[in-house]
Order: sequence, then C-alpha cells, then structure tokens
Amino acid sequence: MGPEIPLVRSMTRIPPRTPAITGILVDQNTFGNGQHDVDRRFRAYAAPMARAERLDLDVGGLGPEGVEWIAADLIVPDGISAAPLMACFPGGGMTRRYFDLPEEQPGEWSMAHYLADHFGVAVAVVDHPGVGDSSVPEDPYTLNPTVVAAVDHGALSELVAHAMDLFEPTRLIGLGHSMGGLVVAHAQWHHRSFDAVALLGFGGAGLPEYLSKAELSYAGNFERLEPVLAELVRERFGTALVPGSTTSSDMLNPGTLSAARQVLASASGPLLALCGLASMVPGSSNAALASIEVPVFIGLGENDIAGDIGNVAALLTSSVDVTTYVLAEAGHNHSISKNRTELWDALGTWIAALDEQDN
Repeated sequence: MGPEIPLVRSMTRIPPRTPAITGILVDQNTFGNGQHDVDRRFRAYAAPMARAERLDLDVGGLGPEGVEWIAADLIVPDGISAAPLMACFPGGGMTRRYFDLPEEQPGEWSMAHYLADHFGVAVAVVDHPGVGDSSVPEDPYTLNPTVVAAVDHGALSELVAHAMDLFEPTRLIGLGHSMGGLVVAHAQWHHRSFDAVALLGFGGAGLPEYLSKAELSYAGNFERLEPVLAELVRERFGTALVPGSTTSSDMLNPGTLSAARQVLASASGPLLALCGLASMVPGSSNAALASIEVPVFIGLGENDIAGDIGNVAALLTSSVDVTTYVLAEAGHNHSISKNRTELWDALGTWIAALDEQDN
C-alpha cells in the first residue's frame, strides 16, 4: 500500500443517473443537526486488476450527535467507463473488512476484489456508524435499525458522487450480510436506496432459541419492538456497542479451518447491539422485506443460521425477481468457506444478468 494522500473533495452533489441514485443524491437531514464539513482522505493502492480508495463519507447532520463520517473502501475495476456499483454492509461483530479479507493464505479471500476482477463490478465496502473506522455517536443507544439505515443511506450520496468522477454507475446494488441484511432491508423500506438488493446469511427468522420470553413477545411486530430496543439491550448486554466479535464462533463457522478463522479475525468489530438484537427477533424485518420491489438475490450457507431459503424468499412478496443460492456445506460466514468463490460466482452472474435485462 502506498503512502496516504490527503485530498479534500468538493461537497457538490453530482446529477443522478439511475433511479436509486436520484433518491440518494437528495440531501437528507433526519436529525436536524447542523451540517459539518469533514475532510475525506482517499488512499489509492495497487491491485492485480482493480484499484481501491479509502473514503470517509460526510454524514454530518444526518444522524445522532457525534456521527460525522462513514468509512468505506471503493474497489473499481481497471479501465472501465461504466459498471454496476454495489455497496456492502457487514453483519454484527464485523467491520467492512469481512468483504475484503487480506490475502494472507493461498486462494482468493476478498469478495470485493473477486467481483471487480472477474465480473467488472465496482464494490464499496462500508462500515456502519459506530463500527470500524466510522465515527461513533455520543450515545450509541441511538443506533437502532431505522437510524443506522438512515445514516448508511445518507453516506450513499457522497459514495455515488465520488464514483461518478471515475465511471458511470449503471445501477446501485445494496448487499448486506447477516445483521447487515436487516439494515439494507430497512434502508430499502424507508428510503428506496437501491436498484437491486442482495441478502447473504439473512433470513428474517431470527434466533428465537436464544431469546428471553420478554424479547420473544415482540416477534413479528417491529413497530412495538423498536421503541423498547434500548431497554432490552441494556438488560441483555449492558452496552450498545458489545466488544468482542463473532469471527471465531463455532456455531457460525462450522467445518472451517483455524487458518481461515484467523483471516476472518481481521474483520472483528463491535456489535451494534440494537440492530443485532432486532435481527434475533423473529419477524422483525417482515414489513421491510415485504416492501422490497426491486430484484433480490438471497445467498445462504447449507448450514447457515438464517433458516430455510424458501421461507426467506416467501417474505419478499413485492419483488417479482427473486434469485436464491445455497452454498454447499457452508456455515454463516461464507467468506471463509472453502468453496466461497462459488457463491461469489453466483452473485456476479446475477449482477451481470441484471445488466443484460436492460439491453
């Protein structure tokens, strides 16, 4: 990686070019806070067929006090003039590195670089507020699914504007893994953020066997659940940013080698407890999933905790284009499964088919 090159970019919004981009380039100010100018720093480094840049995306005034920027890396295939742009959001206990794991072991570990190199997809890997290199709010208990989805949506404006300096995005795709799937679904529900959605390791069925009777009483009713999430999180975790990680879990990584788990450890981060607990409550995303009208890709591991893939697809009652894929023998964290590239190939093929439908 080369030396850091600080650049200050213009705050000018660039004219939209796709339906979802039309929405995200409109300034948002959900919390009514004053706008804050934050210098972004873009760091370019070499890759075999793609180049990557570090972005700090200005979200001052779009979220709770203290949330000023969202960290992301944008991986762009070399020599392109137009390409799909996919924004990837990690699950609980993970940072954006889950989608861009280091190449420390033999094989290909970075989903982002794989899709850029083999399918010509531009990929942004994004940290939620309070996670990784993104800014942390003064009160982390404000980071419920609706708020996190709003901040993530707000960050897309600068992401797309910067991408348009480099190439023409043909569509904007939102991808979420695990809890990140819940956030992407809620962003699509409230903001219509994306032209297509990919959900990996997310099913909406929750983990009822790990919940208390009080927590289970909110199953299937997000409107009742969200106002009490902070109270439930205080009772269960005692903090809204749970330290530790899910990267070494036997339940989430069955059959994986210790070397693979070591690679995954580089993606460790705090759990956004309000979003994490919401994703454990069955049916908390039913309304969000039912609202999605754009094409959807669902990818699960054969031994995933997300439940039956057919049940997930059945919740997408408004989408007329649902593609499902089950990765054989894989657990929940597909990026360290021995056959992970099979899932990435299926995802890349789906993205290519979306572009073909437009021709």
